[in-house]
Amino acid sequence: MDFVENVGRRSKVEGGDSGEFINVGIFSLNGRERKALFRNLGNERFVDVSYLEGCDLLEDGRGLGYLDADLDGDLDLILNNYLMPAKLLINRPPAENHWLRLKLRGTRSNRSAIGARVVLQHGTRKQTREVTTCSGYLSSQSPYLHFGVGLEDTVDRLVVHWPSGLVEELPDLPANAFYEVVEGEGKATLIRRSGQPAASTPAVFR
Repeated sequence: MDFVENVGRRSKVEGGDSGEFINVGIFSLNGRERKALFRNLGNERFVDVSYLEGCDLLEDGRGLGYLDADLDGDLDLILNNYLMPAKLLINRPPAENHWLRLKLRGTRSNRSAIGARVVLQHGTRKQTREVTTCSGYLSSQSPYLHFGVGLEDTVDRLVVHWPSGLVEELPDLPANAFYEVVEGEGKATLIRRSGQPAASTPAVFR
């Protein structure tokens, strides 16, 4: 049986194995595949928009991070590549879409609120997010929770399930804003509204 060194893929030839390793150069055997981006249609179906959105890249991708890099209220993507520069993909959604972002701070729970779960209701729809700082291979995520709420300009109901077991409900939060929620206070404190200047300039990846 022939294997690619450090990968474990067999090299097949007619009549059996070649008896030699496959030379893949500086690239991995699996990585040189086009990236895929899918749009949620909201009816339990997704559509591939990779080519239309310019995301069908061929770099040897290893990790993916998401955050609001340009602080405009939507999530952007950072692709980490093997032996190649990282790529920052900036999201440009329709201007009429609204959003809400949360920073959770634990008091009885851990200060970073790792493990806290938030259920948000806007109109007839619900979304759930959980605070975590890692996701996928060698990737770290923003600790802030981001919700896209479409055309709704107010979040009807937000429920925070803290790791300590405490449950807090916050009603009628205006969208297009960044809030801090401190465990046990029962309120959301405004950090920044859409259109206000940011406290710092986001890093630019090239």
